Amino acid sequence: MTDSAPGQKACELLAQASRHPVASPQRNALVAEAAVWAQLEHAATMDKHAAVVVDIESALASLADSVQQLRSEVGGLTGRMKLSQK
Repeated sequence: MTDSAPGQKACELLAQASRHPVASPQRNALVAEAAVWAQLEHAATMDKHAAVVVDIESALASLADSVQQLRSEVGGLTGRMKLSQK
């Protein structure tokens, strides 16, 4: 887990659950609640990852445009160099 609020809460609940006997109602309830908090942590993490992917895709698209423009400029310069050599 992380030190985010949902992750921290899940860890705390699991620590509390570990103090109860196995298969006790208190332990089961704490583990079930920890699972909910862990799912919230997972969802938040996935949202962050999705946002990062969008940022990376945007940066790559921008880079591809720059590379294409550079390729065109180099092609133009190469053409002019060939003409000047004739």
